[in-house]
Amino acid sequence: MNRIKILLIIALFISLGGKAQSWLITGQKQRFAAGLGIPVRDTITSSSADSAQLVLRPQDSTFYGKYKGYWKKIGGADTSVLNQYYVQIQTQNPTASLSGGYSYERHASGTFTVSLSWSAGRQAAGTGVNATNPLSSIVVAGTSESFSQPSAGSSVSGTQSVTVTYNSNTTYNNVVTTTDSKTATASTSFTVYDKRYLGWAATSTPSNAEILAAVYQDNSGNSSSLTNTLSQLGSDKYLFFVTTSTVTSVSVNGFPSTSAFTLNTSKSFTNASGGAFSGYITVSNNAFGSTSTNTVSFN
Repeated sequence: MNRIKILLIIALFISLGGKAQSWLITGQKQRFAAGLGIPVRDTITSSSADSAQLVLRPQDSTFYGKYKGYWKKIGGADTSVLNQYYVQIQTQNPTASLSGGYSYERHASGTFTVSLSWSAGRQAAGTGVNATNPLSSIVVAGTSESFSQPSAGSSVSGTQSVTVTYNSNTTYNNVVTTTDSKTATASTSFTVYDKRYLGWAATSTPSNAEILAAVYQDNSGNSSSLTNTLSQLGSDKYLFFVTTSTVTSVSVNGFPSTSAFTLNTSKSFTNASGGAFSGYITVSNNAFGSTSTNTVSFN
């Protein structure tokens, strides 16, 4: 009988001790290692984050990211959450250049051939950015160029011949593409211009030769704004101004003189390059004195 009492007392103490352990307060965050078992301390969200950048807790399928030295809960394991904490190291863009274009006076019909100079390069790595990826293609004026792969920080160059049609504004491109589909584009252009002419003529209807011999000429045929001082020596002459845009007013030596000129008569002639020129001519209604110097402004 005494033995039974002793065994009952021992069993009671064992059960009380087990109960106390099951409900022991740890004072720390807890997690269950395997179902509802003995609670243990969970250090994942309170420990210093000194190595890993992102941790997945298998117990709750939650990601924790390092923020200011500690782990911060950032949500479930899905791509949209991860993208907020993912920083991709970018690569540099390639480089491109193209030269050889120029402006020319309107010309007789036909074509001309020009050699364009091109270059393509890879930039070296910089702060927070990788070097340009290898080049995959170089296309100049629609032609794929052959090239040796440049190292990061260097470039390759070459020439490409093009045939340009006269009297047509034309632009050519150099398109450089890398293996990660980044591009750089450079351009060069051929543009057409018409001259404007300011000079003297024997009559109020200047000939083609008199226009081409004008004392003042420039490449701004599309502008009717000009101030110039001209000296007329010899016989009386008519003053003319030829441009591709219309004139609205004229002054001579600072005095309004629009009424002394016939403005914007249509004029067609052939320029020194053989190009057919169509524009307007403004001519004085009367001849200037045989010896005179005048400052004339057109607008």
